Amino acid sequence: MKRKLPRFNIHSIQSKILFITLAIAVSTTIISLLISYYAEIDTIKSTTESYMTQYISYADHSFNDMMNEVKKISLSISMEREIIYPILLDEAPEASYQKYQQCKKVRSFFAGLMTNNDYIEDILLVTEEKHIFQASQDLIVKRDLENAWMEKMLASENVSLYYNPEEKQVFLCRPISYRDSGRVVNLIKLNYEDLTGVYQSEPLQNVNILIFTPDEQLFFSNADHEGEERQLFEELKAEEEDSGYLRWKGEKYYYIRYYSNDSKMTTLSLIPYKTLLTEANALRQKFFLIGILACMLSFAAAIIFSRRLCQNLQKLTGTMEKVRKGQLEVKADIHSKDEIARLADTFNDMMIQIQGLVTEVKEKERLKLEAEQTVLATQIEPHFLYNSIDSIQYVAHMREEKEIEQVANALSELLRSVLTNKNEMITLWEEREYIENYMVIENFKYRNEYTLLWDVDEPLWDYRLPKLLLQPIVENALIHGLSAKDEGGIINVKIYQSDGEMICKVTDNGKGMSQEEIEQLLGTISRNDKTGFRRVGIANVFGRIKLIYGENYGGTIYGCENSFTCVELHLPGGEEKGETADACKSINCG
Repeated sequence: MKRKLPRFNIHSIQSKILFITLAIAVSTTIISLLISYYAEIDTIKSTTESYMTQYISYADHSFNDMMNEVKKISLSISMEREIIYPILLDEAPEASYQKYQQCKKVRSFFAGLMTNNDYIEDILLVTEEKHIFQASQDLIVKRDLENAWMEKMLASENVSLYYNPEEKQVFLCRPISYRDSGRVVNLIKLNYEDLTGVYQSEPLQNVNILIFTPDEQLFFSNADHEGEERQLFEELKAEEEDSGYLRWKGEKYYYIRYYSNDSKMTTLSLIPYKTLLTEANALRQKFFLIGILACMLSFAAAIIFSRRLCQNLQKLTGTMEKVRKGQLEVKADIHSKDEIARLADTFNDMMIQIQGLVTEVKEKERLKLEAEQTVLATQIEPHFLYNSIDSIQYVAHMREEKEIEQVANALSELLRSVLTNKNEMITLWEEREYIENYMVIENFKYRNEYTLLWDVDEPLWDYRLPKLLLQPIVENALIHGLSAKDEGGIINVKIYQSDGEMICKVTDNGKGMSQEEIEQLLGTISRNDKTGFRRVGIANVFGRIKLIYGENYGGTIYGCENSFTCVELHLPGGEEKGETADACKSINCG
């Protein structure tokens, strides 16, 4: 009698799952709360560092994109020969109409380059004679070129970026010269607010940002401590680490130092330590609430799922109990997507297989009983049969009946080989001996001389094939092909290897077959229809080949009426060869 578990049992699977789940959830929550205080600051620091580094890198990339575009414009100006080169060669007076046309042409060219680039305020071209060509209407005269800062740019020998901190001006300077024709300087004036605006995005507004040029000049700063940035830069210059903690003006900061490989500028970001603690405290409170909520949800989930899991187990147990009592037709009816459902599906598949095996065993027992009855009904004592044939052979020898003696000997050898050889697979040489003895008997029966020719490569005599596979083909060739002729005929057995297959061709020169007869024969074989069909042996051979070797192998028939018939078999060419037969000899096919 099946025992029913009480509603709540401390030893039940449900209670065990419940206790284990709660223990894991509570212990995980407590450990998380204990380590959160110590790990939170490092986590926030790492997250903030990565977060700020990405934004600073993004801002730097935006800045570099603008600078690269400006450099491309400057390079295109230096390579423009139709507009720039004539300026170097032209010696027209500054107030001439020709000079006016040049200025107009250059202004138009520069204005086109400034299109869609709002951060470019002006493009200038200054010759050695201080002639100025520019795109902006805000004219620059020779007097403007005489200050020290402008003269330094005009004397530059390399492409350089110049920053004037007093007037917040940024210029890209590129000297241009064409062999010995002269020298001009291309100046591109940039908007300082647009350039530094990329460093003032919302994520960076609460962080102190300091940017220094390659010559350690302050380029941009949003820090409150104006005038002390240089001192901070010198202090961090001695630090080996690119991030860490420092104290500046009595406050603790977390600093990140970023060096741009493109602009060669150094960016310093200072995050107040109080900001880190504020975020850490807020997240710690959230973790605490999440831990309490996780415990509550774990408790509810453990109760619901453990109960449901036990219900499925109880259903499966009840089904197995029915099977134990002999009910093999039952099935476990469990609808879920967990391991219990998979176990139930496996159990159902197993029961279906058991039912099939039981049916198969019953069917085999029935066939076995029928076979035993058939064997008992048709059994012939081989010893008595051999003695009888030996007696016939002895009397024929005494009376000098050579043909009868030869036929009796062939029949004795044939029966002895077939009945005593229990192997299902025999060598081709053994199959040949069966067929040779059979031909002796048939020649005596029809009183004709039927010739059997073998065309086989010597190494193939060891090839193993199913017993009596070729004999029915030879028998059909003799009975249905050669026996209709008045005189004897020839049966040729050709065996060879081709494309990994063993090809066996049995050809006779009898009455042959028409194409209609061949198609009818092959159709009957494919339908496995033996009713009213005499060539049962061929259908049996074709069926045995497919049964043993698979559907990729089999046979076919072709021929010509009043000429020949050929049965072609396809067997695996890689079949295991037998032991080297002592009788393996070459046969004269002529």
